Amino acid sequence: MTSIISFLINGEVFAFDTLKVRNILEFDKVTWVPNTKKYLLGVINLHGNIIPIADLRMMMGTENAEIGQDTAIIVVSDDDKTDSLIGLVVDGVKEVFDLDEASLKESVINGNTGLVHTFTGSIFKNDEFIHIIDLSEVVQEIEK
Repeated sequence: MTSIISFLINGEVFAFDTLKVRNILEFDKVTWVPNTKKYLLGVINLHGNIIPIADLRMMMGTENAEIGQDTAIIVVSDDDKTDSLIGLVVDGVKEVFDLDEASLKESVINGNTGLVHTFTGSIFKNDEFIHIIDLSEVVQEIEK
């Protein structure tokens, strides 16, 4: 069993391992940093740590993603170090639940999904598909 957190991007449900999640924040002011990639919105100060904020929605091909009342920042660390924290903007956080890895099927996503290409798999829960993102690929893309 693995615990995962699910969230919305452009009306679709995605998820990744909760062991990588450090904080979930309401979207608030982000300080812009010049000469960065389009999907890097800027930085925030979280408990004395400067955290880069990437719009996961833009990374996955959503154009003109707007900030709504449910928009959230999921702060993650792929290697469990505070100096490698990254904030990912999503349309909204759904739920945390346990995933029986036997129920995980090969990913049903094909084609262009922006800068995110690797999915661990997909599950069908509560009448909807949930696509499990390979978080290490996302972090590598941001750190390029």
